[in-house]
Amino acid sequence: MKMKFLGALALAGLAMTSCSKAKLASSFADEISTEESQINLAESGYEINVVEPTQSSADGYYTQGVIEYTKNGAVLASVDFGNGASDSQALANVNGVSSGIELKKDEDYYKGKKSKYKKVIVQPIIKSDECNFIVSGIIKYYEVKSGDWAATVDFGDGTCDDIAVKTTDDGKYTFTVSEYFK
Repeated sequence: MKMKFLGALALAGLAMTSCSKAKLASSFADEISTEESQINLAESGYEINVVEPTQSSADGYYTQGVIEYTKNGAVLASVDFGNGASDSQALANVNGVSSGIELKKDEDYYKGKKSKYKKVIVQPIIKSDECNFIVSGIIKYYEVKSGDWAATVDFGDGTCDDIAVKTTDDGKYTFTVSEYFK
């Protein structure tokens, strides 16, 4: 009888662990599905070039440097992260039009509920019109309550391949980007 009870207790613990991992995966799915692009480009297949070395803040977002997005020698967009000041702002230039990009998001919401994660945009989130989903950008997610790193999502290198990689303490997982943006 004692063995049956211990077996049932172990099974319940396993179920709770699996449930909490599923809940974590579900909450990340919610987070990812609400991501909006910061830059829209007409086409994908561009190269990402660091033209001035980048430097990160303690929070993980770039505070210095310039990245250009080029295709066939033409600059499609550039992002200037500044001169080292930790202000979580960058300046994007697309087709001669400049606009600000916020690299740190503390107050995101999903279906009216406050996010459980603080988001740090390491590289701007870029969507391509030709494939209609995010094709590049890197986001680090941190637990709001503890400040601990939870995951990093890398949307790719600008290729319209519909693949992103989520990295957690448990490993790397590939997922299909368009599944989250229906």
